Order: sequence, then structure tokens, then C-alpha cells
Amino acid sequence: MKESEKSFDATQYKNQFQKEKYDRIIVNVPKGQKEVITSYAKEHSYNSLNSFVVDAINEKMKN
Repeated sequence: MKESEKSFDATQYKNQFQKEKYDRIIVNVPKGQKEVITSYAKEHSYNSLNSFVVDAINEKMKN
């Protein structure tokens, strides 16, 4: 067995896990808006931009 076949590829593992467990949605915003949204999320104690966006979508869908 080759050395490259034996080594663990963390990036490949992470990508495969995400592919199996999550759907991806690409959101386009005007230039500069991402930083505004990220700052807002941090100010409101979100761990990530993604968690803020998911919470915002879920909240909107409740109404």
C-alpha cells in the first residue's frame, strides 16, 4: 500500500461529511453587504454568519 493511500485526508473527510449531511444554498448580496451582515451577527452573539442566516430563515418561515 502506498503512503498516500494510508494517510488520513481531513479535508476530504470534512467535504464528504458536509456533502452527506447538508444541503448548500448560495446567497448573493451586494458588494460590502456581507461584512455588514457578519458584523451584525457577531454583535448579536452568533457563532457564525451561517448560523445567523439559518436562524433568520427559520424565523421568517415561522411567520
